[in-house]
Parts: sequence; structure tokens; C-alpha cells
Amino acid sequence: MSKPLNEEFFIELNTDLVDRKNEVLLQVLDLLEVLKANKDEKMARISSELTEILESEENLEKIMQAKNLDELLEILILLNDNKMIKIYENSYLEEKFPNLAADKFLK
Repeated sequence: MSKPLNEEFFIELNTDLVDRKNEVLLQVLDLLEVLKANKDEKMARISSELTEILESEENLEKIMQAKNLDELLEILILLNDNKMIKIYENSYLEEKFPNLAADKFLK
């Protein structure tokens, strides 16, 4: 006979953060932020969905050549099979991605 699991073993996940990590836009912005930071010790975590998009070097080039957030969104919509992409307020993005904000990429 097995013991019932105690509630203390279950840790409540912050699903808001988990969901956001899986969003393509935030992942791409995180990747660009890491590349702009020019710090070798940083790495960007990407999902399998974004990995599929980045399998083509041409797709990565398109993303890297985006001049601003609007261009990036247009590119991601096309590369992501026209799936919906969640949009965030600029203040949130500027706080989360200071290097991109400093380069006026988020304006």
C-alpha cells in the first residue's frame, strides 16, 4: 500500500512566467538582447517552436536584420505560419530588454 502524496510535495508554478517563456516574440527578443549585450557568459533559452524557425540560416538573418519591433513582428508572423503572437506594452519590453531599448529597437 502506498502513502498518499502530501501537498507539500506540490509546488505551485507561476504559469504566467512559464507561458511567457514559451512565447516566440519574447524568446526572439531575449536572443537579440543576449547578442546585443556581447557577453559570452549569457545564453538564450529557446523552445522547439523557435528552434524550427531558426533552423534556416536565412530565417535567422531576417530576424537579425529587423530594424525595429514592428519589422520583427512582421517577420515572425510570416515565419511562424501566421500564428498569433502576443504583444506586450513597451514599458514591459523596455524593462525586460534594456539593450534593445537603448538601441531604440523597441520604439
